[in-house]
Amino acid sequence: MIQLVPVAVVQASLSGTRPSPVIDVSDDTQADYWAYRLNVTRAELVDAVGEVGSAVAAVRRHLGR
Repeated sequence: MIQLVPVAVVQASLSGTRPSPVIDVSDDTQADYWAYRLNVTRAELVDAVGEVGSAVAAVRRHLGR
């Protein structure tokens, strides 16, 4: 049986690839990836980016992760 997984899960498991230090919530793939990595919903991610900006470090601090 074939099981489909979200692109974000595949990207998170790839070794040797570095994610961008900035979150572009208008890019579906990037938003899904960071929502998965930070264990938040996409809406929570968009709200966090709206409050503190798109820098991954700032979003992590804001979310407490």
